[in-house]
Amino acid sequence: MLKPTTVRVNDDFLKELSDFIKDMNLDKSSYLREILKKGFEEDKRDRLLVKYQSAELSAADVCKKIKITPWEFFDLLKEKNISLNVSMEDWLDSEGLI
Repeated sequence: MLKPTTVRVNDDFLKELSDFIKDMNLDKSSYLREILKKGFEEDKRDRLLVKYQSAELSAADVCKKIKITPWEFFDLLKEKNISLNVSMEDWLDSEGLI
């Protein structure tokens, strides 16, 4: 179910947005829903990656929250030029050595 919400934007942005929507012959509400969803997903992913980098979240946590596979996560790290956050203890523990 769709629910209405209100967002305040400055006049210049609203004019640019309205002109673009008109030029592209788009439905304003549909377009705004689509762009809001895309922006939210990108921002959510970026903020979760920051938490991963600071070791507040594990790779598995991030994968679960953004609904991707570990392989997609590795691709995302490569795309964003982010190092894998794994310590020597993690490797040794995964091998049953500690």
